[in-house]
Amino acid sequence: MKRSALLVVPMVACFMMAVFATASSAADNPSMSSGSPVVQGAASSEQSAQFHRGPSLEAMMKKLGITDEQKLKIRALYVGFADQTRKTRMELKSLRDEKKTMFLSGKVDQMKLAQIDDQIVKLVSDLLKAKLKLRRDRLALLTPEQIGRVSDWMAEKAFRAKVRRMHGGGMHGHGW
Repeated sequence: MKRSALLVVPMVACFMMAVFATASSAADNPSMSSGSPVVQGAASSEQSAQFHRGPSLEAMMKKLGITDEQKLKIRALYVGFADQTRKTRMELKSLRDEKKTMFLSGKVDQMKLAQIDDQIVKLVSDLLKAKLKLRRDRLALLTPEQIGRVSDWMAEKAFRAKVRRMHGGGMHGHGW
């Protein structure tokens, strides 16, 4: 395999993770049901404006040329992820609430805190494994042409980032 091709594969995987990060992070939120806007295809414009720079998930899917069949499969992956991780996410939320309550009460039990932290680490690890599998499964749904488009976007994004770094970075180019 050519050296350039070997560089493209990890870049494609990274970009796909970034492309769908909004949707994956929404699946982490236990308060969102499988009928959430992200699972339906895109976040609302208000949510997108608050948390997401760049094109919406729907716009990116359109640019990639995602077919209706692919959209259905992607949605099914999200629903499956949400169902499979619901218990873990709820346990994680419960542990974080317990930890917060302990701090707010002013009575911090170091032993109990260490146990909670160990449980949180295990649950976050389990959740991360499921999320990474979701991303691999989602990537597997793309055609070689779609992966090529993703690769082109990644190269363009990397170039823009390099130019920004060379010219002082920052949103307004002050370089502070």
